[in-house]
Amino acid sequence: MTPEIFAPGFKEAPFWWEEAPLRSWPDEPLPERVDVAVIGSGLVGLNCARLLARGGRTVLVLEAQDPGYGASTRLAGHIGRTPRVSFAKTRDKFGLERAIRLFQEAVEAQQAIRDVIAEENIEAGLLWRGRFAAACTPEHYESILRNVELVNKYVPLAFFACPRSEQRQEVGTDYYFGGVVIEDYGILHSAKYHRGLLDAAIRAGAAVAAQTAVRHVATEGTQFRIRTSRGDLVARDVAICTNGYTDTVFAALPWVRRRIIPIPAFQICTEVLAPELMKRVMPTGRPITDSKENIYWVRPTPDDKRLIFGARTGHDDGDLKITAQKLRALLVEVYPELKDVRLTHAWQGVMGFTFDKWPHIGQTPDRAYYATGFCGAGLALGTHLGQKLAHRILGHAEGETAYGGTGFPTWPFYGGRPWFMPLVLAWIDVRDGRARRRAVRSAA
Repeated sequence: MTPEIFAPGFKEAPFWWEEAPLRSWPDEPLPERVDVAVIGSGLVGLNCARLLARGGRTVLVLEAQDPGYGASTRLAGHIGRTPRVSFAKTRDKFGLERAIRLFQEAVEAQQAIRDVIAEENIEAGLLWRGRFAAACTPEHYESILRNVELVNKYVPLAFFACPRSEQRQEVGTDYYFGGVVIEDYGILHSAKYHRGLLDAAIRAGAAVAAQTAVRHVATEGTQFRIRTSRGDLVARDVAICTNGYTDTVFAALPWVRRRIIPIPAFQICTEVLAPELMKRVMPTGRPITDSKENIYWVRPTPDDKRLIFGARTGHDDGDLKITAQKLRALLVEVYPELKDVRLTHAWQGVMGFTFDKWPHIGQTPDRAYYATGFCGAGLALGTHLGQKLAHRILGHAEGETAYGGTGFPTWPFYGGRPWFMPLVLAWIDVRDGRARRRAVRSAA
């Protein structure tokens, strides 16, 4: 690999920050007391804070960095409408009625983003084009099709099959073995969405304390005392909205931390592509996710001039440029036409996974509220459950959600450091590799 893969001015920072950079925040004294302390200034915390403030509560959002430093401004920006777990597995675990409700609520979560964007007049680069779910093997093609057909029996889902013989109409590569187009999917500019939520929360009356790391949270009778890097305060209620960054507040939130698996995710952005090349690579402009266990995904930037690509989730090389080189090699493997394209940005975020692959909302044993563990699907469900969390704190019936009764498991002796992930990822890579090689041999 030669240095020419990096364009002049290459940045180890999210592409999204070019048009929506993080804001420095005024260093104002902390209040002595608030009704609700929201820990985390991502899209979950801001959606929660916005509704709490509108509901008449005094709200302080506590952020260890600048607002939006975490995953919310680093997301790929996919707005999905299905949970991470297949409908069949969900039905087998929870029963048909609960499975239907969980999938219906995922559709409501997708709509929640559209509603808040319209309500708060947020310019978020929203594109509603559908998504191509690409199959890495013929077996995966059949599996994807079966899953969407099963979902459609209970929760209406607009889709159509795209066999390999027709996939060039959707994706400019022969790498895949067909796929399914799910029409009701969207993408947006994640940092612009976050910036709009931040402005909306402030307009509603919430306050934000940046560069204020939470050190300890303890109950004192019917309230909480919160120790931070800038002093103490008291809150009637606490809302934990840290997701993959719960690892940074271990002493404060041990119960939640033991249930969250922080996993790094990586993305690269290409330089501006020639219009004809962009059209060949992404004929419809739909984002693409594939069927690997450790998936690849690709989407256009909102101006349809560049590609953003993600892969190798969990594989931290310790050097972002090395990771960028590996991601670019995978991008070229899928799209050989991009062999001369250079990169302008590479970045990392941290996702919060759970042991059962479901997001969770509820209260800890000491009464702190939480909405966390979005497993890479936090844009829609994070927006939705952040709002549900606010309604719960306010005592509203709207706080009811099917995601509130799925349990919140952990493993014995797990403390928040996922020592097992290298072994898990190695096994996933072996299975992905074997399946792919078998498919290629069969096709040949």
